[in-house]
Amino acid sequence: MKSVDIGTVAAGSLPDVSGMTFDNALSREERITRFMQAVKNPYCFCIGGVGVKIEFAESGPSLQDALTAFLLRQKSGL
Repeated sequence: MKSVDIGTVAAGSLPDVSGMTFDNALSREERITRFMQAVKNPYCFCIGGVGVKIEFAESGPSLQDALTAFLLRQKSGL
């Protein structure tokens, strides 16, 4: 999944997460599960028509931590 070359992917073919909402009444695991079901590939998705590819350093934070931080930033409008 992480080996996708974002330069060869049409942004329109990727799921757009810009309008995604999260139900805080659900457990963290259920919210993550629903996100994964919606995006299919957590490394490549679209935000407002722009293709995005996420890459991680071996010594960096976990995917879960990075996605959580990303979604919190999205929620706050940053």
